[in-house]
Amino acid sequence: MPGTRAQLGNELFGQIIYLPAVTYPTLGANASSDNTLTVPGTLVGDMVSWNVQALPAHLVIDNIYVSAANTLSIRWGTDATGISTGTIGVIFEILRAENQSLGLNGLPTSLN
Repeated sequence: MPGTRAQLGNELFGQIIYLPAVTYPTLGANASSDNTLTVPGTLVGDMVSWNVQALPAHLVIDNIYVSAANTLSIRWGTDATGISTGTIGVIFEILRAENQSLGLNGLPTSLN
């Protein structure tokens, strides 16, 4: 990260992107399903946060993670009411930690 002071923490890379048409599947009541989304540049081990401004009623995003290079896996869920396939806009934040290639052993276990 550019700047004149030393970096604090272990964040190596961070980017926010907006995808206006993320497709969710048809789901029955109290159901969940996974689908994938291509996001170039993502790597396994990246941290993913998301924000949806207008999530349809009865639909939730349970989890999102990088399952392979350039691929996000999204777990969708519903409550007592099902939902039909559609698209929504999603803001994603992708964070990459220093030494992520070392796996979980490369991450700090406490703050010093």
